[in-house]
Amino acid sequence: MDEERVKSSISTIGFSSSYRAMCRFYSGFFWKHPALASFEWLWRLDSDIHFHCDLPYDPIERLIENKSLYGFVQVTYDPVWVQPGLASNVSKFLYENRHIIPPDANQRFVWKGDEGVAKAMAGAATNDDWTSACMYDNFEISHRSVWENPIYTKFFAYLEKAGGFFYERWGDAPVHSYGLAMSLRKDQALQFTDIGYQHQGWPYACPQLDRCACVREGNSHGRSSFCFFLKNH
Repeated sequence: MDEERVKSSISTIGFSSSYRAMCRFYSGFFWKHPALASFEWLWRLDSDIHFHCDLPYDPIERLIENKSLYGFVQVTYDPVWVQPGLASNVSKFLYENRHIIPPDANQRFVWKGDEGVAKAMAGAATNDDWTSACMYDNFEISHRSVWENPIYTKFFAYLEKAGGFFYERWGDAPVHSYGLAMSLRKDQALQFTDIGYQHQGWPYACPQLDRCACVREGNSHGRSSFCFFLKNH
């Protein structure tokens, strides 16, 4: 790596080199850890998390029943300024590898409509064409096959060569979302709308269910966590 370029990026964008290394690890390596070698399904649970609802079922069994390969709770929107070159690099990868991208992949999750997808596949998409939407991966359940998919492994290798994990702050949530949007169908990713989950002080999902005890902003206990509500369909 160009150390001066990395230092300059840290001073302008922020986020330490260790944080960026963490994003890189979760983007391309976590499922390769020896402790996970014997497992088909991987459930990420970060430190300092809260579940605001009782969970009366096994979410992995729910994924299997739905024939899904990836499960998440929240959709978040990652800022562009920390990763100004990510969208264009993803678009270049799509153009160079358009022959291996499934036509039914759920690319509209990350690109703005048919026009955005067309620009992305032509190698011409920029941040203006990115929805900024991410499947928030501080809670994610995945089948290891989604990461071992040749599309995803080739995609990560492309980003690794570009160097943006350290030259910018390419986050693991947008990288996961881009990679899965180009390799999975919409029905292969399941959003759990009945799990109340919060990571640190970030806004959290708050299903309106009897088994949930969500803390609303400005309540009588003086806690100020913000929550948004999920309607059960």
